[in-house]
Amino acid sequence: MEEKSIDPKEIVVVVLGGGQGSRLYPLTRDRAKPAVGFGGKYRLIDFSISNCLQSKIEKIFILTQFNSFSLNRHIWQTYSKEMQRDSFIDVLAAEQTTENKSWYQGTADAVRQSLKYIIPHNPRYVLIISADQIYKLDYGNLLNWHVKNEADVTIAANYTSVDELFGLGVTKIKNDFSVVGFKEKPEDPSLVKDYHLDTIGVEYPNNKPYLASMGLYLFNTETLVKALDNEDEDFGKSVIPTMAKDFRMSCFPFDGYWEDVGTIKAFYKANMEWRLGEGIAKSFQDEYALITHSRQLPPSRIEGANVRSSLIADGCNIFAKSIENTIVGVRTRIGPDTEIKDSIIMGNDHYDKELPFEIGKQSVIQKAILDKNVKIGEGVRIENKEDIQEYDSELYTIRAGIVVIPRGTNIPDGMVI
Repeated sequence: MEEKSIDPKEIVVVVLGGGQGSRLYPLTRDRAKPAVGFGGKYRLIDFSISNCLQSKIEKIFILTQFNSFSLNRHIWQTYSKEMQRDSFIDVLAAEQTTENKSWYQGTADAVRQSLKYIIPHNPRYVLIISADQIYKLDYGNLLNWHVKNEADVTIAANYTSVDELFGLGVTKIKNDFSVVGFKEKPEDPSLVKDYHLDTIGVEYPNNKPYLASMGLYLFNTETLVKALDNEDEDFGKSVIPTMAKDFRMSCFPFDGYWEDVGTIKAFYKANMEWRLGEGIAKSFQDEYALITHSRQLPPSRIEGANVRSSLIADGCNIFAKSIENTIVGVRTRIGPDTEIKDSIIMGNDHYDKELPFEIGKQSVIQKAILDKNVKIGEGVRIENKEDIQEYDSELYTIRAGIVVIPRGTNIPDGMVI
């Protein structure tokens, strides 16, 4: 086959900004899921956009609908200076028009309503990705695979164990990695037993015999237009399963770290792996750094605290007794004799001039997530000693045994959680 010329400038990227993100509540109470903080100083969307820019793909639309102000501001503050001439990163908010009175009804409907902005750029390919997944991928490798296999659409899929199939879309392939079937979120592994890679003699790593969709699709533009010439609302539920029958679909196998942080448990796990230098932290190093908003903050000051296996972001003032297995976000100020363990402190958007510390003295915080701008009084104990797994109240939420304090909440002196 004659080698085709491949140019990243021929790609337009559509980043799906996500819906309400109810499984990540209360972190999504006041913001879109892609704008949720991660790792002390980043946002979830930074992974998707960094992958694009590192792959030299710089024509990017971000589709938003729910609580998008924080996300829009972060995009402008972070990436407006990164874009070169003839490049762009534009936010497309859901809008009502004379032709369409509805908001986005699903992922496919969101892209369909945005075609009028995409097509004028005359892209040869359209790459559709999610804004709330954690992974590192050079999209140039995906494009090369797509062209080499002469595909109409290529699905990126992660090698997955049987225990991880629930909640994912599973691909059925031939031994040339062409897709012949797709099952969205199988409730029982028996429904996809013939999707097992042993059935076609394809090798797989680490007891992960299935290929599950990463929610990442590369389309030939004309194929995308044809695929959306209907009223289907969602790619995983309807568009992709239908296309597997009528179009040449290829599966790009991915054997790296990939995490859909759609729940509090998954979000906490991914942060703890980042803290340890494991998981995705191994990928974003040196020249492949994770891009985020550059804040002009002083180095953090630590006075007398015993800090073990933790990350401390910029602009902090820490007088705590001990901090262990914890991520401490920007502008965090912690009072004397306070103990924090196994927690995520997201930090603050600004310093509160009326308080010496946002986390007061003589407090104890264990296995908790404190969202941005949370105030913790003196002598507070957040320990969940009764190991409650699920709970909701005005001041805090518990998910999978993890106590989550919503953005901007004030916990009074002496409160026990």
